[in-house]
Amino acid sequence: MAGGALEDADCRQVSGSIRMAPAARRFAAQLAIALPELGWSVSETSIMPLLLKLDIPPVLLSANWLCSPVLGMLLHPLLGRLSDKHGRRPFVVVLGLASAIGLALMPTLASAAGTAAGLAAFFLVFGIVDTSHDLLLTPTRAAMNDVYAPRESELRSAVAGGCGKVAALLGVVLLGGERAFAATAAIIVGVVFVQLLVPRAPAIEDGARTADLPLAQAAQVEEARTEDEAGTTTSSFPPGFAPIWVVSCGGWFAVCVLSFGITSAWAERSGALPDTPEFERGVKLASVLLMGSTGSFIVSGGALPLLVRLAGGHFSALVIALVAMATTMVSFASGCPDWATAACIIVLYPPSYQIVANAPFGWLEEQPAFSASERGRLTGWFNSSLAVAQAVTSVFTGPVVALAHGRIFASFAVAAALCFAIAAATVVAALCRRRREVGE
Repeated sequence: MAGGALEDADCRQVSGSIRMAPAARRFAAQLAIALPELGWSVSETSIMPLLLKLDIPPVLLSANWLCSPVLGMLLHPLLGRLSDKHGRRPFVVVLGLASAIGLALMPTLASAAGTAAGLAAFFLVFGIVDTSHDLLLTPTRAAMNDVYAPRESELRSAVAGGCGKVAALLGVVLLGGERAFAATAAIIVGVVFVQLLVPRAPAIEDGARTADLPLAQAAQVEEARTEDEAGTTTSSFPPGFAPIWVVSCGGWFAVCVLSFGITSAWAERSGALPDTPEFERGVKLASVLLMGSTGSFIVSGGALPLLVRLAGGHFSALVIALVAMATTMVSFASGCPDWATAACIIVLYPPSYQIVANAPFGWLEEQPAFSASERGRLTGWFNSSLAVAQAVTSVFTGPVVALAHGRIFASFAVAAALCFAIAAATVVAALCRRRREVGE
């Protein structure tokens, strides 16, 4: 079924049967989808400076990323499939609470990281926090697509993520890094509490009653049943899944590298050393720039369907976003004017981030071979691209920074080159595939 047909359905009340998701469930889903961005954003501006204060060797600076990608590559598809069977809420609640507890503990553990045991405890807790934020992507995004038609889900997910980013950055700018952790933890606990108050959503299984589902979901489930009854089967992955996954992985790789060092890379442009007043001022200024970018983040989220259409589709939008993020990383070179780097942070980075975070799922919902009963599993497989990107970041960032005598920008330069290469390779592959199709 084409995605456009589902968009027109729009989860409305149909005579005599419950064909729309209750308002409370839709509200809870929108709160939950903001949680990953909320947690990432407070970490984005505060974790790297915290690590630098601990005087950790550069080669180990990215070790705190290892837990999430290793587990994520295994757990995203599994968690998605389990949420198809048992509902999204149990996973949102457990992962949300793990994130909140870990965030609340991090400042205390950082202050006790002078010993080997204290440092190990800090890395363990951060691993749990980061893994929780990442794994939350799968049930929260699947929950949004459960209750909204594809285009509306894409738009609302992007805007909710922007609001989560604003909340986190406001906490960092107004409260400072350590108190921002506690404030973010309190917000997450509140969102989890809301999930518990909302009536449990029906699991989206092959046996789910379509009368209990939003109209868009019901149409998809009915189509899957019709195909089964006719003896037709769908492939494990919709055609075109692999190229979207590869470009998405490249985009997440750029996001990870930028998130890992954006504030520190800005601070080092002036030649300041870690744990000095000059470096702290640089980190603060970078945080203000990120705060300034949140307006663009929310606006681009609201305009996401338009941006995708202007780009010529989800695949083209992802390639353009990848190139834009690579350009942002290159702009941190010491010879680049501050205004140009600031413009990239505020203008280029936010819409590119929104496209990487949301376009793959919009593409998935529009595929003719897509079935609602597989939503969680396929969402998990797309989110595994984030886990792979984090793993690559973990492996290469520390050694590259060490070889560059501690300069964070070295990781930006290498990552930008890789992103340009991925964009070029996927475009060439797409053109070759199109030429073959025309020849046939």
